Amino acid sequence: MLGFTKRNVWGLVILFLITVAMSLTKVWVSIEKFDLAYDLKKLQKEYAANLELKSKLLVEKNNLLSPYRLKRLAEEMGFSPPDANRVRKIGHE
Repeated sequence: MLGFTKRNVWGLVILFLITVAMSLTKVWVSIEKFDLAYDLKKLQKEYAANLELKSKLLVEKNNLLSPYRLKRLAEEMGFSPPDANRVRKIGHE
């Protein structure tokens, strides 16, 4: 068999199997890298969308709690500032 001994053949088989295992490992790592890159891109888009939503919600909150709006709503509902004799101060004197 071309001058190969049994020991040499087993050595070549083991070397071939190690090479195949390392190649498969490299392919697996590359696939994982692409999967992680895709997941990262997706999370970055989701984060950007959440930041935009946060900004819109903050504007909405500020609009809903604006003193001008609250005063207008109170007037529409018939509320008015209390008389001085109806205000009670609680606390240390």
